[in-house]
Amino acid sequence: MASNKERVPLQAQSRVVVVDQDYGSAAQDTAQERRSSSTTERFYSRILSPQRAAMYFAEFLGTAFLVMFVKLCSTSGDPTTALAIGLGLAIMINNLGHISGAQFNPSVAIAVLVRNTSAFPRSDKTRVAMYFLMQFLGGIVGGLLAWMIDEDSTGVYPTVFQSAEYYGSTSRLLSAFAGEIVFTFLLTSTVLYTATDARVAGNQYFGLSIGLSLTVAIVCIGRLSGCCLNAAVWLGTVIPAVLDDKVEFDLSDAWVYWVGPAMGGIIAGFLFNLFNKKMADKKEDGYEEV
Repeated sequence: MASNKERVPLQAQSRVVVVDQDYGSAAQDTAQERRSSSTTERFYSRILSPQRAAMYFAEFLGTAFLVMFVKLCSTSGDPTTALAIGLGLAIMINNLGHISGAQFNPSVAIAVLVRNTSAFPRSDKTRVAMYFLMQFLGGIVGGLLAWMIDEDSTGVYPTVFQSAEYYGSTSRLLSAFAGEIVFTFLLTSTVLYTATDARVAGNQYFGLSIGLSLTVAIVCIGRLSGCCLNAAVWLGTVIPAVLDDKVEFDLSDAWVYWVGPAMGGIIAGFLFNLFNKKMADKKEDGYEEV
């Protein structure tokens, strides 16, 4: 009898174990469903939500128009070309700045990421990746639209080799490289000081300041490098030239327009943080981030 009494709880225990395993399996399935549901919700909130979609489209649209301004204005031969491009950028910033921050430029994105504002934090990796993607796609579409509007614009793209005299010139490459770094620093610093600093929050001049900094840069180094300051602009202007066989020499100077602007943005963000981060992040009465 004693042995029988011992067997019953053992059998019951074995049944409990089986039941527990079944419940555990169901709980695991439920947890997986919840994780799947939460993943879908995160995907929607970060990419497909109306607010996020508006941000990404704004970056796409602004970059597309910027590339069109560059290509179409450059073929006009008008002495106000530099001013027109800068004012075009200012228009798009004022139109779309309240939606996405109106970066329209990977170099600006890099500078703001180094600055690491609450409005565009490094931790939001999905938004960062989508901004870069939309800027490059916008640049490509803008270049193709400019080609469709004016066939003469296809040969317009930033290059150090603006004549046979400069082709293969190391000194010219270095001059253009330095110019791209310095004036990208000017452009991105203008963005940081006028559009991310709490001390000037709510100002109405940031768009014009950023646009005019581009105008000044074009006048200063346009003859040296074409004044790109923006890898998305380089890509958007070059693709139609390649497709239409309008690349005069080659694209061996491409590194100038990818490395130089990126370095300018990094330096601008680093120096801003070094000298201004604490004061610029301080929320004073009535101040909000632009």
